[in-house]
Amino acid sequence: VYALENCVDFLSSAVVLWRFFALSKLDDVLEEKLQRREKRASIAISFILALLGLSIIGTAIDDLSRGQEVPDQLIGVVMVAFVSIFIFGILSIFKFHYGTVLESPSLYKDGICSLIGAVLAGALFINTLIIDESPGVWWIDPLVSFGAGIAAIGMGVRAVWTARSEAHLPILNFSWWMLSQGEDGKGSSCL
Repeated sequence: VYALENCVDFLSSAVVLWRFFALSKLDDVLEEKLQRREKRASIAISFILALLGLSIIGTAIDDLSRGQEVPDQLIGVVMVAFVSIFIFGILSIFKFHYGTVLESPSLYKDGICSLIGAVLAGALFINTLIIDESPGVWWIDPLVSFGAGIAAIGMGVRAVWTARSEAHLPILNFSWWMLSQGEDGKGSSCL
């Protein structure tokens, strides 16, 4: 789950980079174009959050079904998880801060992806330390992961549902995702 979360966090960060990417100097026209990307980036990250949640739940269920395993390389796992707590924690703080300052829901949602990474790393860290002393509580990490997966699915699906049903964004229309049409959610029909 932990490695997969890193890949998904990278994808959400790539979407945010696309949202803010500009080759030329910022002017009013370019700023308007970048602002129009915000809705698409936010919806894309919502889909990524739901996908992340599904994969986390699947892996957590697999871990729970396999039961207790012999822990290998506990020191290495503890060190990687400990460092990851700080990296993902700091990333989420920066993303939340700049998401608020720049009024960017996509950057804020990217912060949620990083926060989920920090939670998963924290659960892995704590569970690994506990397993060293008491192997019978191996289930803590998969259980926390399962909860994080449910939260990610809930946030992602809710955002997509809201965009489609309340904001009436044509998110299932291919042309809405392209720059040439559907920039403001008007003029395109929903599929």
